[in-house]
Amino acid sequence: MAESDSVGFGASPTSRTVRIGTAEREQAAASLGEHFAAGRLEVDEYDDRVARAYAAKTTADLAVLFSDLPSPVVPQSAQPAPARQPRSLIPVVVFAVLILAVVLAVTVHVVPFFVFPVLFFIFLRGRRGWARQYRGPRRYSRM
Repeated sequence: MAESDSVGFGASPTSRTVRIGTAEREQAAASLGEHFAAGRLEVDEYDDRVARAYAAKTTADLAVLFSDLPSPVVPQSAQPAPARQPRSLIPVVVFAVLILAVVLAVTVHVVPFFVFPVLFFIFLRGRRGWARQYRGPRRYSRM
């Protein structure tokens, strides 16, 4: 298991004497932090291993720190959320026309006759629903 952990830090199992840099030390410390958060390490043991990780010179020094810990699990990518359909602007436009008609009727004291076709279309659309899309023929089941 120690070999697979050293592979995770950028070295092959045959080249365990390769010197490491600051990035590898910080990656090892972050991995130790994940193991500590998972409850696999005690506080004293975690502090000791992090100090040894920052003092490590080769991949073999890092491999010793992870010899008794499980290898990291690669998380599976989450499935993207389905794309939402854009909302229709028809209800907003109809509402604005109705407000305009009411304001016009109140201020001028004249019944706006253009409201009647709008009300007719609202009635038709209200029976079918605003955002329904065609999903094929409807099938009704008997209870």
